[in-house]
Amino acid sequence: MRIPKFEYFRPLSIEDGCSLLYKHKTEAKILAGGTDLFVKMKKKEILPRVVISLNGVQKLDRIEWDDREGLKIGPLVTHDALVNHPIVREKFDFLSEACFKIGTRQVRNMGTLVGNLCNASPSSDASAPLLVLETKLKLVHLYGERTIPLQEFFVGPFQTALDPQEIVVEVQIPKPAPSTAGSYQYLHKASSVGETLVGAAVLLTMDPKDSTCQEARIGLSSVASTPIRAKAAERILKGKRIDEKIIREAAQVASDETQPRSRPWYRREMTRILVERAILQAMEKIR
Repeated sequence: MRIPKFEYFRPLSIEDGCSLLYKHKTEAKILAGGTDLFVKMKKKEILPRVVISLNGVQKLDRIEWDDREGLKIGPLVTHDALVNHPIVREKFDFLSEACFKIGTRQVRNMGTLVGNLCNASPSSDASAPLLVLETKLKLVHLYGERTIPLQEFFVGPFQTALDPQEIVVEVQIPKPAPSTAGSYQYLHKASSVGETLVGAAVLLTMDPKDSTCQEARIGLSSVASTPIRAKAAERILKGKRIDEKIIREAAQVASDETQPRSRPWYRREMTRILVERAILQAMEKIR
């Protein structure tokens, strides 16, 4: 399958990239890693007349940590960079593990986190951990910028709130509270490098004095039209001392919150099991 002809630009600044988007509008697509874009172009699913590469812009591959503001990730940061970065491995280990799950080594070396989010696949592995981390995205256009919670970014299968003239320039992850840990559990659909059938991320903050749950967040992927938060299940955990009964109840409610597109019984059952595992692993990390 050949990629149809297109006009290629490699601007040296975000401003120039925004100008090109403003000029060409819906006929243009942004290129970061290209692991999703070129596949869709080969399949004729999208046929942009203009491709605008961000690879000429300096410092978009940065991963920065600040003790007050948390983690900032640029739009050219690859999955492999997140897998191996010491700060990510130390403070967001389950995000690193989720990125390691994505595709093959070649895909992880080329594909970017931002590109993966903009593809908006319902089965995106990185989305569930990022949802429970309350991630925000910084978007810029020719005449300004805005910051949007990741939960509001996904609006449908392979659809986002990104305007055709906007560029995602930063992923913002706040600093976790003390006594916080997360876990990502997943089930393969067919093979270890294939699409995820069910993904479940859990983030817990525990009170070290009495072991009550101060904060609980549960993110799910591949079980609804977009990656989702299981907020009813979160409310069951928050403010309680977590025991086996509470864990089972929360996992069942999380399962009930799903809306699988296919194989509904199996996906719901595996959601229940994976949420249980993720809660237990997060608790073990805190202890």
